[in-house]
Amino acid sequence: MNLEEDANIFFRISADFPREDVEAIASRLAGSNSLIPGFIAPAAGLVSIEALLYAELIDRSSTVVLVDRNVASRMAKIAKEGVRRPLDGPTQVAVDLMALSQSMNLDLEPVIAFRELAHAHGNEAALEELQWFRSADVGQAHAWIDVALGRADALPSTGPADREEYDLAQPFHRWRCNYVVLLKAAELELSPMSPRERAERLYQWMASDFIIAGPAALYSSMFFSPFAAKAGLFKQLRSPDRQRALTGIRNAAWDVTYLSDLSRRAMTEPYETKRFLLATADRALAEIAPLLFIDAEDMAGFETALAARVEPWWRGDAAAVARFATDAMAEAESRPPPEGPEGVDDYVGYLMGLGEQKILGG
Repeated sequence: MNLEEDANIFFRISADFPREDVEAIASRLAGSNSLIPGFIAPAAGLVSIEALLYAELIDRSSTVVLVDRNVASRMAKIAKEGVRRPLDGPTQVAVDLMALSQSMNLDLEPVIAFRELAHAHGNEAALEELQWFRSADVGQAHAWIDVALGRADALPSTGPADREEYDLAQPFHRWRCNYVVLLKAAELELSPMSPRERAERLYQWMASDFIIAGPAALYSSMFFSPFAAKAGLFKQLRSPDRQRALTGIRNAAWDVTYLSDLSRRAMTEPYETKRFLLATADRALAEIAPLLFIDAEDMAGFETALAARVEPWWRGDAAAVARFATDAMAEAESRPPPEGPEGVDDYVGYLMGLGEQKILGG
């Protein structure tokens, strides 16, 4: 007998567990397409009660949700101020996710979100908001369910959690690498090259002068493409105020960093003990993320699968763009790590400076 197919498993749920409420919230959250899995979703559904109980009680695996800044900030704001209705999309995602997390023992991980906030508004602002996030992320599932289902507009009166001391504004290597790639992508976008030429040049540059930063490359490939729904990927890139253009690129680098963090954790943490999701209201990230988890036996299979995935963006050029990626990966594997000019100790910082000068018009 095949136990995987034929065995039945029954869970006993406490009589006071608000099953119908939690099912409604989980269904709405799943339908929002705001949860990106770093694993193959179970047939029972990504966040169904059955799937989450099976993961926790049978597989003994915890589910960790990486939350982006928009979601984390809204969670903190709700704990501090409550909500105003009607809720916008990201706020609904934040309320539903917190209600589900507290009902089903999911772990929320906001570290990248608060690093982004610290880099934009300073460490003090990030630490203060982190206190309210911690206040939100405590055991009050019924209160969050009531807010999610419109039965209340605020949580029971509470204050900020104890302050934690971190230097969230310190340089963050992964973000810096993503920023370098996106600066190069922005430079190419502003050139007279064709979209296909821009994609080819970016992959060639990563292979010869930098690293193959997969999430940043895929993000740029979507941006370069003639047919993708790419509005907002690089905000203000052509603004007369070139500082605003840089701000847009920096923000895009944070979006990519959420993807790279999901990819890194999913590939390095043992699946048997932890499963990772990314919570984001950003539709572009949800479209790019599956490309990070292409499963292929060899490079030829990967190239074929990648071409199929980017075909809606590139159509007749999809196979060529996929080949640019695999050629770059092969070249990067065969050469030593790139080095900066003599006397340059921080090569990434050096490339950041060059890239910013080009965007500023220097």
